[in-house]
Amino acid sequence: MIEWKWFIPVLLIAACRPDAVPKPRGYFRIEHPNAIYRLIESDCPVQFELPQFALIERVSGPCGSDSSCCFNIAYPTMNARWLVTYIKIDESGLDPLVEQAHNTAFAHDIKASGIGRKRFSFPENDVHGVLFELDGPVASPLQFFATDSTNSFIRGALFFNHVPNPDSLSPSLEQVRENTIHLLETLEWKAQ
Repeated sequence: MIEWKWFIPVLLIAACRPDAVPKPRGYFRIEHPNAIYRLIESDCPVQFELPQFALIERVSGPCGSDSSCCFNIAYPTMNARWLVTYIKIDESGLDPLVEQAHNTAFAHDIKASGIGRKRFSFPENDVHGVLFELDGPVASPLQFFATDSTNSFIRGALFFNHVPNPDSLSPSLEQVRENTIHLLETLEWKAQ
């Protein structure tokens, strides 16, 4: 039989450990391959370069008006996808399309801790536009639009297929950002 006079001191000594400190939540280390770019010609009247690990997915069915064309750029290893829409500029002009692209980006203002706008212009390909970089836990951390100002307009929004945690998405987002800048630098309009 256990003597009770020894049980209480042993229990007190066993209970005197340092306080448990929870470990911070960790994330998997994500290693992305170096991008080897290849020319992509979509069903839409545009062509550009993408890394070998990105895939073009056709979007079946209507994607807006009769003058639009849609496709996805998928990054399977990152569980991410660009939703891209090409629109032929009609008689209503460029202004409504640019306004809609700005409104789409700033619709995330509720969750965003900041929205950066980077204008770009590549006159050799007649490509001009804006890249939106949204900080914070937003659904679409990168968006862009590009146009030749007279005939063609293209808009894209990036989505990750998981909870938008900026810390865990940072490496993947940086890789996609670099690939997107390369896409915009190599974007060319095809004759219609």
